[in-house]
This record gives sequence, C-alpha cells and structure tokens, in this order.
Amino acid sequence: MNVGDDVISVRGLTMGFGDRVIIRDLDFAVRRGEVFVVMGPSGCGKTTLLRHLLGLQEPISGEVRYGDERFTGASPQERERILRRVGVLFQGSALWTSMTLAENVALPLEQFTPLPASSVRAVVRLKLSLVGLGGFEDYFPWELSGGMQKRAGLARAISLDPELLFIDEPSASLDPPTARRLDALILQLRDALGTTAVVVTHDVATIVGIGTRALFLDAESQRATAEGAPSELRARGPAQVRAFFEGSVPGP
Repeated sequence: MNVGDDVISVRGLTMGFGDRVIIRDLDFAVRRGEVFVVMGPSGCGKTTLLRHLLGLQEPISGEVRYGDERFTGASPQERERILRRVGVLFQGSALWTSMTLAENVALPLEQFTPLPASSVRAVVRLKLSLVGLGGFEDYFPWELSGGMQKRAGLARAISLDPELLFIDEPSASLDPPTARRLDALILQLRDALGTTAVVVTHDVATIVGIGTRALFLDAESQRATAEGAPSELRARGPAQVRAFFEGSVPGP
C-alpha cells in the first residue's frame, strides 16, 4: 500500500500526571496507509500516548490533530465525530464476557448506524470471517483462546470500517506463533480495508515484522529519541535503541 498524507499530527505534546512529566515535546506524524509503531521499555509512556491520541487523557501542553482538524481542545461532540473514524483494540481485548462474539461485534453497529438487524448480522458475519472466526458467532469470549479473543477484538474494532486502527500491545499474553499470526492478520486487514494502523508494543518481532515506521520513547530523558524504519533503527539507531532491539532494555 502506498503511504500518503498525514492522518495524525502531534506537535509539542507534553504528557504527565499532575506535576509529574512523563514525556515532553513530542513531534511526529502518522501517514496514511502505514503501520506506525510506538515502542520503548516499560514506563516510557507508550499507553499514555495512546490515551492522549484517543482523548482519554488531556496533555499538559501541545496538540493532536486528525488530518486538518484540531482534536486537542475540541468539543465532546467534535471529538465523537472524529473518533467515529477510529477503531481500537485494547490490550486485554475488552470484550463483554456475558455477550457472544456476534453481540460484541454488533455493538458499534447498533449504536452508531441505522442498519436493520438483518444487515447488522450480515456485517458481523463478514467481520468475524475476515479475522478467521467465521462460524464462531455464538461463542462467548471465555470459550476462546487468547489469540482468538484478540481476533474477536479486532473484528469489533473494524466493524465500522475505520480509517485508523489503534492497537495496544497486540502480542501481550500470546505465545510467539500466535503473536506472529496476529501480526500477519493486522497487515492483511490494513491492506484489505485501506486502514492506517498505530501499534503500541514492546515486542521486537512485531515491530520489525509489521512496522513501517517506529517512534522510540525514552523514560530517562522523557523524550522521543529516535524515529524511522524499524530495520534502520535496529541497525544504526542510537545505542539505547539498538539495545532495546537486542533485548537489553526490559519491556513491560
């Protein structure tokens, strides 16, 4: 897929809790069609950045823009409209355990579209089929493996055909073969749906395997210290970044 215009731009973003700064002066952009990876060791601010991009936490300073629209400081109604273009896969999949997979995937469709029940069922079947869960509509999340739960979470995340997909630690709690299959699925969905992906992860195999570009967050300096293609950062990045790729810097 060709990479195009910026879909997200972050300028001068400083994040923290109260008087405690976690990361300061972030400047980066996510380009249409790429898999943009936010990486770094535990406590560097990866998930905090994701929360800022989704408006779940307000910055100390700086701004986030979606395309030409200012997201930081926008009204709740404007934010909701912008986020209709976004799908999210949370680290724990965040599926409702009392609902079947079909009911979980149907929730955004029922809430945000006027589709009749028959059309919702058809879309749900399609989305579950896209993630390899065709025929599992009536299963509950607790009846599935961890990898299948992640795929079901992806099906719900893409239910509204998002332009932008946020994925938090996709390989967490998965064995390596299952994690690699999920990586491949993310790329397949990106290509099939024309979706841009932002992936938060410490998994080197995921970063190198699917990342178009990566941003390294450094907890010690409280800054982003490297940005570029994962293969380039792994071979010729700053010493701390190369150590991270070699496993010398601990993940979560």
